[in-house]
Amino acid sequence: MNTLKTSLARRLMCLTAALIATGAASQEKPFPNKPFTILAPYAVGGTADVLARIVGDVLRKETGQPVMVDVKPGAGGSIGGKQVARSVPDGYTLLLNSSGVNSVAPAVYRDFKPEEMLSHVTVLVDVPFVFVANNNFPAKNLPDFIKYAKQKPSAVRVGNASLGSHGHLTQVLFDKAAGIELSSVPYKGSTPAITDLLGGHVEAVITNVEALKQFIDANRITPLFITSKARSSALPQVPTATELGLPFESVAWFGISVAKGTPPQVVAALHSILAKGFDDKEVRAKLQQVGMTQVLSTPSDTTARLQAEGRVLVKVAESLNLPQN
Repeated sequence: MNTLKTSLARRLMCLTAALIATGAASQEKPFPNKPFTILAPYAVGGTADVLARIVGDVLRKETGQPVMVDVKPGAGGSIGGKQVARSVPDGYTLLLNSSGVNSVAPAVYRDFKPEEMLSHVTVLVDVPFVFVANNNFPAKNLPDFIKYAKQKPSAVRVGNASLGSHGHLTQVLFDKAAGIELSSVPYKGSTPAITDLLGGHVEAVITNVEALKQFIDANRITPLFITSKARSSALPQVPTATELGLPFESVAWFGISVAKGTPPQVVAALHSILAKGFDDKEVRAKLQQVGMTQVLSTPSDTTARLQAEGRVLVKVAESLNLPQN
């Protein structure tokens, strides 16, 4: 009888040990092993929204995990940024970051400090701006536009997507490079700016390729130059500023960031997952259609770029005396 009890006790101990080991193993499953959330701090329907959905599709395909895209616009992107910064630093809550959110928002919303609050996984894509004029404007190319603007300081009104946006800052940097003075007209998004351009209420607009491509292709507006170093595959007919004799370049970017304190190995794993998923013909084609240039920089290269760029853009933003919150 004692022998039987001893045998049963040993079996129970072995079973308990096996269950504990199984539980421990399930808890130690490699990253990722649960759903992702992507915080997109932009309005629905724009370039960022398109990219957020692409990132979501890539994560689902590569990891087999569910992905929710949570749209949190407002306060220059700082609302979504702060939500990610407050999240558990485990790599499952991602911020679709951008040059505007990372570099411009901190100049206005002083309680948002990306360099202290976030770790950066990658710059996914560069997004050039296009500078266009309405078809009734007398200048049809960049040299003539600069000549006209010099003759009539502040007379040329240039619409942009919002006050202090990267497009707005790019126009300010362009003014300095060209030695001209344009009048900035901020809107609540690219769509109303383009509407006023078509209606003749502003002479020019600067915004991203995706927003302007259909109007350029339909010859409803006149493209003057693209702000990237090379021409865009989405608008190959539009020259760069450098080609036209003005050494000027400024591009927006979108990338992925996570809460500060996320383990380096998790950041590295996220980068590998995204790099593999974006190395796909269909994904590349989608990006090209909306004028995005794939980058996929490493975490260290991303951090270095964002720090260097931030120092420049924050100074420009501060020079505009934007209202602070």
